[in-house]
Amino acid sequence: MKSHGTTSAVRYSISVVAVVAAATLLSACGGGSTGSDSSSGSGGGSAAVPSSSLISSGTLTFCADISAPPLTYFDKDQKAVGTEIELGDAIAKQLGLKSTWQNVAFNGIIPALQGRQCDAIMSQLYIKPEREKVVDFVPYMYAGNTVLVKAGNPGAVTGIENLCGRKVAAQTGTTIVDLLDAQAKKCQAAGKPTIAVSKFGRDSEAQQQLKLGLVDAYGTTVEIAGYAIKQQPGTFETVGKPFGKIETGIATAKSNAALNAALVKAFAAVRADGTYDAILKNWSLTDDALPAS
Repeated sequence: MKSHGTTSAVRYSISVVAVVAAATLLSACGGGSTGSDSSSGSGGGSAAVPSSSLISSGTLTFCADISAPPLTYFDKDQKAVGTEIELGDAIAKQLGLKSTWQNVAFNGIIPALQGRQCDAIMSQLYIKPEREKVVDFVPYMYAGNTVLVKAGNPGAVTGIENLCGRKVAAQTGTTIVDLLDAQAKKCQAAGKPTIAVSKFGRDSEAQQQLKLGLVDAYGTTVEIAGYAIKQQPGTFETVGKPFGKIETGIATAKSNAALNAALVKAFAAVRADGTYDAILKNWSLTDDALPAS
C-alpha cells in the first residue's frame, strides 16, 4: 500500500498449487467485490477486449487493496472511492465494460491475479524489474515514499536515515519495507541499533499505530501521507525529503496480452480526452502525472 511496492520476485515465483491455494484463501476470507456505478459499460470502446480475456464477460474486474486513501478506500457508505477507482472506472468505460473492484490485501495481490481472482491490478503497484518478470504493466502515474511522524515530531526524526533504534510501522509487502530493511542493515553496519519494523496487513492499521503512539514513525507513500495530514489536521507531519520516486502501473497476467494491449489504448484515450488530468486534479495529485507523450 499502496505504496505500494512489494518485495522480491521470489515471492511471486510460486507454483500453480500455491497460486490456487492463495486464491482459495482470498475468496474465503478477504476480498469483497464492489461494483462501480460510474462505469455503465456503454463507453466508446477504444479497443476490443475478447471475452476470453476476462473472468466475467462484459466486466473488467480489478484487484486493489482498498485501504489506501486517496487512491483506494471505502467511504462512509462502504462504496469504493479514490483516485485509482475513478481512473480504473474511466478506463473500463472506454472499453465498453462495467468495472468491479475486488478488495485484496496487498501482500496477496499478485497471487490473486495469477489465481484469476481478477483481470488486472490497480493498487499503486510499483513497476519494478522483479515484478515485470511475472506480470505486464500499463504505467499510469508516479509515486514516492516518505516518513510520517506525529505532529510536533516528538521523537525528533529527520528522515529514514536516522530511524536507527526506533520503532516504525509499515504495510506488509510494500517497497517501504524493503527500504527500511536496507536502512536497518546500514544502522547495524555502523554499530547502531537496528530499526524495529512492525508490519501490518493494511496501511490504515499501520497509520493507527503511529496515531496511538505505539511506534515512532510510519513509512508509506507520499500520496497516502499527504491525505492523512489533510484529513487529520494537527495529527501528523512528514519529515525529510521524499525518496524512491517510481512509476506505478496496472498489472495484467503475462498470459493476457490482449487485455494489456486494450488497456494501453484505453488509458491513452482517457489521457487524450482530459479525464486523466481532471481526476488527478480532483485528488490534488497533479504532481504524480506521467509526462505527456
